[in-house]
Amino acid sequence: MFKSRINNFSWNFYSKLIILSYLTLQIIHWQRLPYFMDIYYHLLTAWGFIKAGGLSAWDFWQYAPVGRIHIYPPFFHIVLAAFIKLGADKIILAKLFEVVTPVVFLIVLWNFTRKNFSERKAFFVILVCGSSFSFYLSLLNHIPATLALIFGFLAYGQLFKNRQVRSLLLLTLCFYTHIGISLFFALSLIFYGLFYKEFRKACLSVITGTFILSLPILSRQVIGLKFISALGLSLNERYTCQIKFVDCILAFFGLISIFKAERKYRLFLGFFLASLIFLTYPYRFFSAEGYLPVIFLSACAIDGLYNRAKDTNLFRYTPVLAALFILLVSPTLSMEWPRTAGRQSYKIKIADSAFLGMLLAKADTIWFPKEYISAAELIKDNSGDSDIIYSSFNIISVALASISGRSSANGLFPEIKPSRQFDPILASKIIVFTQSDRPDIRTALVDGYRLVKIGENRLFILYKNPLSQGRIDIRKAVFPFWAVFSIIVVFISLYMLC
Repeated sequence: MFKSRINNFSWNFYSKLIILSYLTLQIIHWQRLPYFMDIYYHLLTAWGFIKAGGLSAWDFWQYAPVGRIHIYPPFFHIVLAAFIKLGADKIILAKLFEVVTPVVFLIVLWNFTRKNFSERKAFFVILVCGSSFSFYLSLLNHIPATLALIFGFLAYGQLFKNRQVRSLLLLTLCFYTHIGISLFFALSLIFYGLFYKEFRKACLSVITGTFILSLPILSRQVIGLKFISALGLSLNERYTCQIKFVDCILAFFGLISIFKAERKYRLFLGFFLASLIFLTYPYRFFSAEGYLPVIFLSACAIDGLYNRAKDTNLFRYTPVLAALFILLVSPTLSMEWPRTAGRQSYKIKIADSAFLGMLLAKADTIWFPKEYISAAELIKDNSGDSDIIYSSFNIISVALASISGRSSANGLFPEIKPSRQFDPILASKIIVFTQSDRPDIRTALVDGYRLVKIGENRLFILYKNPLSQGRIDIRKAVFPFWAVFSIIVVFISLYMLC
């Protein structure tokens, strides 16, 4: 009994040590955060919600002044809007969410696995999470997806406790947080019900209740399908796929092993089958959220190897060797950006683990505070609240718009195009070029639109357009904030009572 307790403590201790290591590295990199572009879209969307007075069905803050339909689930934007209205600094918010959200995910994942499977498997799951640097970076960059993963595993945890109302409420929250992850968990729940007869009725009840509560957002997304102009197969991110071939081999043997294990392990098979919905976004399937089933199945394979080898002298250090390999080596087959049309190249990276990537600060950042803040001040000094800004790079315009409190003639997430064609420079009061733009093209645009230079820094050159006639077209919220927060209160009350 005593020895068992010591062993269990060891697995939990080392799991916590890995999670604490990631938190420490995140905090150390505080000055370099936020790393990626997605958070600026979310900050700008939250600003748009504040302007609208609640949830808006029209994205008037991007591709201004014409805008486009807005179908992104609103939960994260509501949270950001609440903090912004309370006076929180936008960049501090971005940094906090990029530090805290991945760590909370790891804690929830570890807690879910150890309670429903074993402490040892939970350790191996957390260990394998450190294998893919790309997957770990996606936890930072795709914050709504990471939040939805958290809600999804919490929903499964409540389901296994036979608290079906709590489970469906949490799964509903997934649908109001991220499209792809909510469908992933819904499909995995259906598969799990098919594979595990004892849970079939409970899974059906949770799925039915979730779809009923999610009808408002689902109906809006169905309406928006006709406006979709591109998917991940045609986006540039498809050139950034990274395949962890050792992990995939382990996952294959893990997949075989679960057919010999207890029926509850069919959940991991359900995860694998459900992850196929990410195939339309190859990067997400191989290198981001779709990698999650590989983590579980690889952990099963390593756990099985340890279980067979734990009583032999030759393999008594299996966990140590696995940890060293995953955290310090972890080879990757990485796609390289094609230098010439039709010539896709690949590269094998020998040391490409998440732990090593964070330790050596390998992640690129687009945040340069001195340059962005000075540019944002110039924008605010030379434009009004209803004016629009444009940049030769979409991300720069959206980032500066989110910081300065202006709308953007550019847009991120190109799956949905603007509602109609327009001249973004003519519509914009402030034009932002980068120092890397071709001087001849910049000069031609400055002369053609009679732009007036208002300042520059190491990264940006800013111009004012005196002929601009464009103004932001604010659409009234379809769901005001008071109604949103009333629903949140009802949601929390119902969760606590059930």
